[in-house]
Amino acid sequence: MLNLQDTLTLTEQTKYQSWLKTIKFTPDLDGGGKILAPIFGKVLENKKFNTAFEWCAGPAWIGLWLLEIGICSELVIGDINKKAIDMVKETSSNHNYNVRAYISDNLKNIPKYEKFDLVISNPPNYSNIQKSHPLGFLRYDLRPSDIDWDIHKDFYNNIQNHLYKNSVMYISEVAPYDKKVYLKNKDLYDLRSEIPITDFTKMVEKNSLKITDTIPYIFDESLNTDFYILKIEPQ
Repeated sequence: MLNLQDTLTLTEQTKYQSWLKTIKFTPDLDGGGKILAPIFGKVLENKKFNTAFEWCAGPAWIGLWLLEIGICSELVIGDINKKAIDMVKETSSNHNYNVRAYISDNLKNIPKYEKFDLVISNPPNYSNIQKSHPLGFLRYDLRPSDIDWDIHKDFYNNIQNHLYKNSVMYISEVAPYDKKVYLKNKDLYDLRSEIPITDFTKMVEKNSLKITDTIPYIFDESLNTDFYILKIEPQ
């Protein structure tokens, strides 16, 4: 199991922290990608892809880090928030990165000609955030909240149009084997109608995709919650 604290060597940590300071963002755009980027880097270590796509990218920490360390040659990103897209464009210009960034509600504004060898994402991870929870206001925040998995469903219904037969997706999910998610204060945070991995399996298989691996990682031991990256490929 990948442990966030053990993911990078001291030299790698120094390099990553130095690079991180060059990424343009504001706190309201932070959905956790800047913490997860090294995890994705290790999962994909020694692999090479031409075009990567980051779904629900925000400031695109994950995709930009993969570009920085040479896992992909070019990056396409999509996010509904124009502010996030503007910041990715600024970061890309400063680094001279090969990036195409689209303001897009899911895949709606991603051109049909865009095809991806690799898709990565840390999408909204909770389907029914409880209003009674102290953080219940996040139910209406697109960073963590995907009510009834509608964003996921729409994504999986349309992503095949942008994949090759040998493309692969790595999607981070929180507690995919749990119907109930409790946060640090022990209050019920997310109440799913079904075990998420069952929902995700139905979504992908409906669209001629399959989950071929589930990769656990440790994000924050104090949260007492499981984190996985789902590897998904065309059938």
